[in-house]
Amino acid sequence: MKQRIKEPYYAFNPNKAHFLFERTITFGSQAALFAKIPRIIHRLYFPRKLFMLFIGLIFVFVVMIFLYAIPIAATNFAKGFLGIIPLIEAGIIIYFIQFYLYIYLEIRLIKKIYKKVQWPVECYCAFFQEGIYIKSPEMDGIFYWDDFMCMGCSSQALGFNFCPARTPKGKFFKQYYPRLDNFYIFINGDEEILSLMHAVDQQYKDLIAFR
Repeated sequence: MKQRIKEPYYAFNPNKAHFLFERTITFGSQAALFAKIPRIIHRLYFPRKLFMLFIGLIFVFVVMIFLYAIPIAATNFAKGFLGIIPLIEAGIIIYFIQFYLYIYLEIRLIKKIYKKVQWPVECYCAFFQEGIYIKSPEMDGIFYWDDFMCMGCSSQALGFNFCPARTPKGKFFKQYYPRLDNFYIFINGDEEILSLMHAVDQQYKDLIAFR
């Protein structure tokens, strides 16, 4: 299996960057953290819009069945639309199966990392206008904000996603992080960090998905 961190990447000199604030996050209980991880990861990635579409299609399907029973409403268009809806819903169901498999593997990977470290565990983060320095069991490095393909942000965690390996950025970061795994910072509702994420998102449009 490829190692997670081959060599830390340092995008900029923190002594010459615009420092904002720092955090040292301590986890005293493995059981407490592991109990929260599934809920946190699920919230970061759950496709709410797709779920609402799925519910909406079920409602439309029920209405169409009712209308189909009325001869005047049973047009060729209605018949065709009634046949398409189950296909769309089947596609969405397949997507959700893949989604929950991905979530399961992501949660298992995070727990595997934290099982190997000595407890209590510390995660150090320094925040700059330019980017972030992270030193944790999952990651070690300094990154510009736009080094990532995207980020997820909830009241409990930040998620960082590298670009795919086939892209120029992905190929570059594979030199340092061969697996290109996502990594996370558990922020426990830190208002200053959340405020900064909104400011970063204003500067780098569509970089951060807020959950």
